[in-house]
Amino acid sequence: MTDAPTPPPPSAPDEGREARIRELLGRLRAGAEPALRQMAERLVDLPEGQSFGQIEYDLRDGARALAAAAHRAGLEAGKKRGTPAPAPPARTAGPTPGSSATGPRPG
Repeated sequence: MTDAPTPPPPSAPDEGREARIRELLGRLRAGAEPALRQMAERLVDLPEGQSFGQIEYDLRDGARALAAAAHRAGLEAGKKRGTPAPAPPARTAGPTPGSSATGPRPG
């Protein structure tokens, strides 16, 4: 009977990915806290007979604010991986070739 192969040790890219995930989770928690707090306050203050209606819209808006905070955190985290310098300008275009490859250019 053979033993199952052992998985290879984690490589550097995986460790870097895990570190980025942990950093992003920290940013997500910080950005989510205000939206979650507002949603919790709205639910706690909700009168008994108003479990549906406007509260659904308020919670949806809170969820959208949460998604926007997550997106911002992801964009900010991604800025670190951007290019270190602006791209060089594009070369200028050369002269326009003639319209026919067999005859001389008019004009």
